[in-house]
Amino acid sequence: MLSIGDYQIHSLKVQDFLFEGGLMPVRNVDPLKPMPKIHLATRLLLIVGNGRRILVDAGIGDLCWTSRWSTNATTPYRLEEELGKHGLHPGDITDLVMTHLHSDHVGGAFACGGDRLVPVFPYARVIVQEENFRTACRPDDRERPSFNETIIEEFRQLSLFTTVSGTHELFPGIDVILSNGHTRGQQLVRVSDGRTTLLHGADLIPTTSHYPVTRVSGNDIDARTVIEEKSHILEEACQHGWILFFGHDPYKHAATVLRRPAGFVPGPAPEF
Repeated sequence: MLSIGDYQIHSLKVQDFLFEGGLMPVRNVDPLKPMPKIHLATRLLLIVGNGRRILVDAGIGDLCWTSRWSTNATTPYRLEEELGKHGLHPGDITDLVMTHLHSDHVGGAFACGGDRLVPVFPYARVIVQEENFRTACRPDDRERPSFNETIIEEFRQLSLFTTVSGTHELFPGIDVILSNGHTRGQQLVRVSDGRTTLLHGADLIPTTSHYPVTRVSGNDIDARTVIEEKSHILEEACQHGWILFFGHDPYKHAATVLRRPAGFVPGPAPEF
């Protein structure tokens, strides 16, 4: 367990899945052959303190209504098991902070209930960046496969659905940093007490393999912006000893940032 100020921080590894395309855009591939796939994980950040039980992202979930992701999941969705390790169940979550609304981050917010979707976190306020919500409602052709229209509409119907705009303090000691390279209006959640700082890398720095600043993902919408944002974040994290949390790394949940002649590399981080 990691304590930052009044908060206890936990890492929940809830699912493993395969992602098509790898880290870089794939060129000159045979269109008749399957795209290469890499092994990734879904890790949720649980923040408990000050009367709040905050979950960052919801993962893929069962997604029984979306064949693309359900066929790529390689393990069952272990949300209840992971929360149970900390004496919690989904109904205890007070706040659900979405880094962005791509399907692999939000599918776990709903379960199939017959012919409709049922909120998994019935008492949680859902916090999303306004710009990312607008993007999800009217995605362009490039980003449309990353969103699920049904899920976005379900969010719209929730009475506790809330949007914020830009860099914003959500709770004492918890704020969000805006990031636009992966998708417009992605928010990186930061927890800090002035001595220890943890930053959720979302899909800007989703694994340790993304430390090289020029390494971008195939579904980033703006590679140049990703490089600029990563350079700034990694420099800040290196200088101030921040801990980076990885939402998709199958092997490590967190690391610090060290500078080497060839660039930034992962450093040691506490278990939590």
